[in-house]
Amino acid sequence: MRAEEETFTSLSALGYNQMSDSKLLYDVPLRITGSFFSRRAIITFLYILLITAAELVTAYAARHGAVFAKYGIAFHAIILFALLVHSARILNTDPQTAKLLLALIVAPLIRILSLSMPVAEFSYIAWFSIISIPVYITIFACLYLQHIPPEAIGLALPSRKHLPLEFAMIVIAVPVGLMEYLILKPGMLVEPRLTALVVPVLVMVVCTGFLEELAFRGLMQYHAVRTLGFTGIVLISVLFGLLHVGNLTILDVLLAGGIGFIFALVVRKTGSLYGVSIAHGIINSTLFLFAPLYL
Repeated sequence: MRAEEETFTSLSALGYNQMSDSKLLYDVPLRITGSFFSRRAIITFLYILLITAAELVTAYAARHGAVFAKYGIAFHAIILFALLVHSARILNTDPQTAKLLLALIVAPLIRILSLSMPVAEFSYIAWFSIISIPVYITIFACLYLQHIPPEAIGLALPSRKHLPLEFAMIVIAVPVGLMEYLILKPGMLVEPRLTALVVPVLVMVVCTGFLEELAFRGLMQYHAVRTLGFTGIVLISVLFGLLHVGNLTILDVLLAGGIGFIFALVVRKTGSLYGVSIAHGIINSTLFLFAPLYL
């Protein structure tokens, strides 16, 4: 009972320092010398390892039958609850780390939703759309409770001088998507007709690309930079890469982590999520829609 009370207290108290949180994502000095062995970094990394272990359990379920999926759901649910309770317990003594831990709940939440949703009842495109709704609600609830303005997490147009960099990210998206296709070789998700790809492409951009960038390069990176400096960018990129461990290929983990790190630096530079979100959507569209159709 006490843990639950502390959890709900943390959710309502996370806006304790509105002046601090209203600083823009790219206005906070980046501590390049931040230690990877600080207490905060070690705590964050341990949770990343737990999430990775839960992903491996999930992958085992995919290979050995859906009956094992409940173990993956349970593991992720335990991690989510631990993040909530831990965040509540340190709110008064270390509020910045508490906010980072609360932001990390999005990672296990995404997997819980994806495992709980009956894929057989929907097309994969509808499945992506439905799962995105509660994740969007969670992210914007965090922004509201923590009094974070949208532009602080990159929901702002880039300046004119940064447009070439944003355009470059969009250009490299297609070859990155092709590389990931050659690694994973997924099957077709829609009918093999060009006209049938319009809505799926929009879903890939809005419900996977933009959503994941909002979660990782937006909310999580916002708190990670304030808590850990440059180490935070590295750890969130590592988390993003390791969330692909369920594909059971180290090449995909390295590719996802690497492109996630590049996207993180671009968002840090431009202060905008829009370019990398479009690029992310194009990567997923190439991976799941165009490459299976034409290659």
